[in-house]
Amino acid sequence: YGDRRAFFVNQAINLLYILYGAAVLYPRMIFTSAITKQMREIPKFHFVVMGTLDSLGTFLTCLGTAYTPGSMTPLLNQLLIPFTILVSTIALKVQSSWHERLGAGLIVLGAFVSVVPGILSSLHDTRKGGPLATRWYAIVFYALSNLPMAMSSCYKEATFEEQQLDVWYLTQCVSIWQFLVSFIYMPLLVLPGFGSKDGMHLSEVPTAFMDGFRCYTEEVPECAEQGAFMLLTGYCAINVCFVTLGLYLTKHGSAVLTALSFSILLPFTTLLFFTPLLGQYQEPLTCNAYFTLLGLVVVLIGFAIYQWYSQIVDGGAQGALTTAPVDLCNAESPLLDEGSLNTGSHGQPSFQERVVGVIAVRKVSTDQ
Repeated sequence: YGDRRAFFVNQAINLLYILYGAAVLYPRMIFTSAITKQMREIPKFHFVVMGTLDSLGTFLTCLGTAYTPGSMTPLLNQLLIPFTILVSTIALKVQSSWHERLGAGLIVLGAFVSVVPGILSSLHDTRKGGPLATRWYAIVFYALSNLPMAMSSCYKEATFEEQQLDVWYLTQCVSIWQFLVSFIYMPLLVLPGFGSKDGMHLSEVPTAFMDGFRCYTEEVPECAEQGAFMLLTGYCAINVCFVTLGLYLTKHGSAVLTALSFSILLPFTTLLFFTPLLGQYQEPLTCNAYFTLLGLVVVLIGFAIYQWYSQIVDGGAQGALTTAPVDLCNAESPLLDEGSLNTGSHGQPSFQERVVGVIAVRKVSTDQ
């Protein structure tokens, strides 16, 4: 889709999530008692706040995706863990162990190792565009997108610590506001880097948006050749299925199984970008690619340390306050079968586009 159509892609993803969610939620509201009166009476202000934070996160993601190498994105996604620790420490007064901070620090170090060579080379790169072109500001946007997502997750924990919502109802309400609030960001596309390298005139913004729509409907020959409609629609469908499976895994599987699953997913996704399976989108094994692989090793070590001490060693030792988008550990009711998902001492479950595993920080009692 390119950088000029990035905002359309952002809104198309938000709208597709609303449509997919509606296909599941509204039959549940009509034919079951899953959505209780208490859930509907929750102040909508909370959904506006979460939708605003999520919209900022996905907006920054779409701005950065076009010119951030695909092999870097799984590593940058792991920055959600240290950002969540930072936000929960400042806003929720949650204390984390030094082992968890060590793991988070290694994740930051690994991400830094993987992206710095690409950022430095992009500053001296005279190429214009191209499917594998790297732009430093795109990488920065993508990395920073983790901050509002971490804030949104922590806000969910602080707001719904005592009262659990149906996962589909919460996600749908947040997605609707996320879609609406995102239109506020359209004027930012005139700035350099926000939508294009040199920015665009304000009158070009709606034109670029409609051009994205024409690309999605494959009215543009180039987009039709690339299968733009199925790429975007299929991506959202697959992601919904992926997160739903993640819900089942974190509910019915052990902490060890969950940690191993996401640990395996990280290197598999990163290395996939260097294989012929991606066709024309395959990334070459350049010098920068070797730094990405080195960063992957460091991130994996940090991720393993964090998961081990937060989920396996410390998990269950104290009352937990988790900031995982899909954490349903210790839930007593069947997944998606009950209106109020009882997650015990764990956090409010919800769908989120970025899933890096179970992100947990422990809420330490002041009595201890």
